[in-house]
Amino acid sequence: MRIIGLLLGLCCLVGCASAAPNPTASPAVAIATPTTLSITATAHTPTPISLTATPMALALTWQSYTVYRAEAGDSLDSIAERGASFPLFISRYNRLNRPIGAGQLLIVPRLESDQPNSLPSTPRLISRGFTSQAWVGLSCDLRSAAAPIEPLLKTLASQSITMTFFLDAAWIEQNPQALQELATADHELASGVALEQIEPEIVAQALNQTETALTNQLGMDASVRPYLRIWQQPSSQALAELAAQNGYLLLDNAQERDALALTEDVIQPEQAATYRGELLVLDCADPALAEALPLIIERLQQAGLQLRSIAEVMQP
Repeated sequence: MRIIGLLLGLCCLVGCASAAPNPTASPAVAIATPTTLSITATAHTPTPISLTATPMALALTWQSYTVYRAEAGDSLDSIAERGASFPLFISRYNRLNRPIGAGQLLIVPRLESDQPNSLPSTPRLISRGFTSQAWVGLSCDLRSAAAPIEPLLKTLASQSITMTFFLDAAWIEQNPQALQELATADHELASGVALEQIEPEIVAQALNQTETALTNQLGMDASVRPYLRIWQQPSSQALAELAAQNGYLLLDNAQERDALALTEDVIQPEQAATYRGELLVLDCADPALAEALPLIIERLQQAGLQLRSIAEVMQP
């Protein structure tokens, strides 16, 4: 297994983020009161690993996942060694582009079944990012009922802003051209699922459908990890744990914002400045969003804030 893992590590074409620790203020996480939801099953059974698979093609082949909260002095090498993983894959799964820091949440995919995993698992509902940068995380839900996104993309392109789009399988399959535009513009793609029932097998199946729909359109290197939103369900610690079993970090539904209300809330620079480190979720099906987005961007920028993707704000 170690030889297989080494070959997989060497085949990864994406550079790893620097492993030097960067302690800073930890992002806030919402610890919701667990519901009566009983989660006893694990994620779907992994399929055999192919030595010829590209890194993101391995998304469904890991033995298990750990959500690890980095501590001071950690490096990707030390985390990978303790978690039976590889630094390159941790970096890729978490979209890392700078050094990790204390308090940072990471999905660690476990590769080798014969190597013990000594990492503590700490699934959390994500409610806020780091405040070490004057950044705000901006995202949008893209479900099958969403309006055309061309006006949004035009606004974002004019400001050189990339954000996060939560996609479900239906939207991906119905909008291949718009999906390609998102990928070409380097927007972050994340997973969104609407579920009326919460059962481990149902969640795993829905996530698999989204991942499969994405790779069918964009190729095996495309990914919607690590961030997830579960629609039509109240957020809870139990859901965060279920998401972690499938290799995702769950965003708290409390981050949903009405576009017009947000526009008014950030009209004063002093109030807008309090959004530093926030993770804003807007609804792409909201007809008011196209008109409100330029004002939201302008008012946050007037307060000295920059809009970024969720992955960027979740790094120190």
